This record gives sequence, structure tokens and C-alpha cells, in this order.
Amino acid sequence: MKSAPEKIGGKMKKYTLELIVFFSGAVVMILELVGARIMAPYLGTSIVVWTGLIGIVLASLSIGYSIGGRFADQGPTMGRLSMIILTSGLLIAFSTMIHTPVLSMLMQSGLGIYMNVILATTILFGPPSIGLGMITPYAVKMKIKSLETSGRTVGRMYALSTIGSIAGTFLSGFVLVAFFASTNILFFLAISMGLLSLLATWKPAPSAKFALIFIGILGIVTVNSYRSMAQEKGFYDIDSKYNRIQIFQGAEQESGRMVRVATTSPDRYQSAMYIDDPTELILEYTKYFRLIKHFNPEIESALMLGGGAYSFPKYYLHALPDARIDVVELDPTFTRVAKKYFFLEDDPRLNIIHMDARSYLNKRPDKFDAIIADVFSGSYYIPFQMTTVEAVEHMYQALNPGGIVLMNIISSIEGRNSRYFQAQLQTFQQVFPQVFAFLVDSVDKPEINQNIIIAALKSDTPAFFTNHDPELNQMLQNIWTGDIQYELSVLTDNFAPVDRYLIPVIN
Repeated sequence: MKSAPEKIGGKMKKYTLELIVFFSGAVVMILELVGARIMAPYLGTSIVVWTGLIGIVLASLSIGYSIGGRFADQGPTMGRLSMIILTSGLLIAFSTMIHTPVLSMLMQSGLGIYMNVILATTILFGPPSIGLGMITPYAVKMKIKSLETSGRTVGRMYALSTIGSIAGTFLSGFVLVAFFASTNILFFLAISMGLLSLLATWKPAPSAKFALIFIGILGIVTVNSYRSMAQEKGFYDIDSKYNRIQIFQGAEQESGRMVRVATTSPDRYQSAMYIDDPTELILEYTKYFRLIKHFNPEIESALMLGGGAYSFPKYYLHALPDARIDVVELDPTFTRVAKKYFFLEDDPRLNIIHMDARSYLNKRPDKFDAIIADVFSGSYYIPFQMTTVEAVEHMYQALNPGGIVLMNIISSIEGRNSRYFQAQLQTFQQVFPQVFAFLVDSVDKPEINQNIIIAALKSDTPAFFTNHDPELNQMLQNIWTGDIQYELSVLTDNFAPVDRYLIPVIN
């Protein structure tokens, strides 16, 4: 009679191939989803990045299926399968170690977003995906015992692989990305592949399998040590369900004052703060949000869509002691970051809502005197659902009489890069009686990409553009009064090609 451990060991051995197929399917999806986080600080999180990543991974898996099938026809053995698993793990570890120099080099190449995405995903995630794709057809060949049951066997094994992918998707999306650093997750995948290769068979190359496990553990320890040292110098790299948030600080070149900034995407700061005065605005475009006071001097309430590290809400509460502000921020982690690193304090006049901005508008919220929209899903990308005429109509309905909307976008006023600006301005003009555009960086260079503040007034009483405050008065002089081309249709929920309009801006 067999003991309990012997029975368990026998069942494990019997279902070894099923376990291998299941876990390799999970690794594929974890690699893909975490790969998007790895690339986000360099290439953003736009539909272009996701399209390139998904396409390259699928193409690589297809190549792996083909190669794995050919290898299997040459006489499959558990030893060779373990080497395929081992090689896949080594490729994951190698990709993890080289991702920073590869992505940094591509950022400096000037090749454009499309080519950068294709090259980055091919170099970093193509080789390991090919290896992972080889596993299932090879295991299927080993599992087939007769032609009479081959169809059933193939179907069961690929179903297990797909179930593993589903499990990996939920595990990475709901747990891993939210609680662990991206590089640590990838090193953990490498460790898992080393253990999986040992599960297949001890030999051949046991030392290489243990070496992979050691490399993964060493990588995690190294990353954690680096993060600790970086945090001592004011650098933090935080993963949430929605963003990869990087925080760093240094002395401002002109004044020497210490500044702390937060970013979720390449080349753009989402928030910035003087450490000696957390309520003072630093980023030039955030100063233009002060125009709500010019256009609505009696302001008592405001709604801000997109809180980030809460730079403007902190200023607002300080500058307007009798006014309240609601902030809709999708990412609760960003709010925790703002409280921990950017000195955001609880205030009875501050109401924070964690949800999607468009979903909030759809609920027909309370009325406000002003709405500030500063919602981005990447360095330049605004979620399309926030750009459409339906979204603008919801903003209009959420305003009190005499209310104003200020929306921050990045575009140019003239030239090929102005297509998004044209479409967005025309969309606001469909709803609001008065719409203006203020150029943050240079009104004399409308062809350059820059922050543009679109101001939409609910009142049809003619607005005036002078103010006793010199700073506000200068902002008002940056209104665009030149001709605007209207070659594009209004943005709608049914058709809003915002990403396509912004590709030239990114490039």
C-alpha cells in the first residue's frame, strides 16, 4: 500500500505536462501585462503601445508554436522540454536586465512612436514569447498516446493553456502589478520557469536550472537594494493598478529651491511641488487654471477631473479659503502618494472621488462654478471618452450659470500637429457659446507642440481679457486670435480618433 506522499508524488508525475502547460500559459499573460508597465515610463500607455505589444507577442507565440511542433516531431523527451522551459526563463531574465538601456536608447533614436514600440516589444518580449510558445505543442505531442484520442488530448491541453492564461491575466491585473515592482515580477517569472524546468526533469543541466533560480533571486534582491538606496535620495518607483508612478527631487536650476516631481510617462511631469511651499504652483500650465477666478470672480465650488499629486487643489484651498473643490482621481494610489510625498492634507472643503472621470460625469453630479479637466492616460494622450461632444455636454450640464470649463491639452495651433486641437476646439464650440484657447508656452510660435488651455464659458455675456493681477493679465494676453482651420469632424463617443491625431505630436 502506497503512503500519502507517494500517492501525491505519483499524481504530480502523472499530470506534470498539464501543470507545465497551465503555468506556461499563465506566464505568457503576466509577461505581456507587466511588459506594458516596463515600457510605460519610456513609451507611454497609449493604444499604440498596447497594439504593438499584443501584436508582437501573438506573432512570437505563433513562431514558437511552429518551432515547438517541429521539435516535437523529432522525438519529444522530457529532458528537451525542460531545456525549452529553462531557455524561456533565461530569456525572461535577460530581457529584464537589459530593458532600461534598450528603452533609453530607443527614446533617443528619433525613430518615432510606431517604430520604437515595434522594436522595443520585439527585442524585449519577442524571444521569451517564442520560447513560451514552443512549450504547449511540444507537451501535446508527448501527451498523445493514440490517434483515436488525439483530438481530445489536444483540446484538453490547449484548454489548460488558455485557462492558465486567464489565471495569469487576473493574477497580474488584480494582484501582482498592484503590490509588486514590475522588475521583481519578471524576475519571479524567471524563477518560476527554473522551478518548472526542474519539475519536468532533474536532468539535463541541473546546474543551469539552479543558476536561473539564483539569477532571479539575486535580481529581486538587487532591485530592492537599489530601490532602497534610491529612496534615500528622494527617488520612488511605485506601481499601482493604473500607473507606474515615479517620484524624484532636485534643486531648481534658477532659484536653487528643492523641487519634488511626479511622472507617469516620458518627458512630461504630472505634478511638481516646492518642498518649502507645497501650495505654490510650479508647472506653467497649472498656473493657467487660476483663470477660473478671472472668468468667475464669485467662485465658490470647483470640480477637478484628474488629481495627480493634487498640485492645483492644494493651491485652490489655500488661495480661496471660502471655496470647496471636488477632485475626481481614478487612481487611489496617486492620492496616497500625494498625501505621503506631496503634503496633501485632509480638508473638509476637499472631497476626493476615486473613479473614472467620464463615469462620474455620466452620473450627473452636483453643479459647480468651474470645472478643470487635466486628465491624461500618457504623456500626451487624453482618454478619448473625455474629449467627445457627449462628455462636453455633461460638463456643460454640471456647471452653474456663468460657469467655466478649463481643459488642458497638448498640441499645436497650426500645422499637421494641430489636428487634435482643431477637433477638440470645434467639439467645445458645438456646446458652449464662448470658447477660447490660451497658449501656455508661446503665442508667437503656434506651430510648436505645447500646453493649450481651452476655456469654455457657459454664459454668452462677452468676456473681457484684462485683469489687475499682472500674472493673470499676462496669461490673458496669450489668447489665440489667429485663424483656426476646421478640417475635422466633431469628436463623438462613436468616433474619436484622438490617438491618431496625436501621433505626430508624440513623434
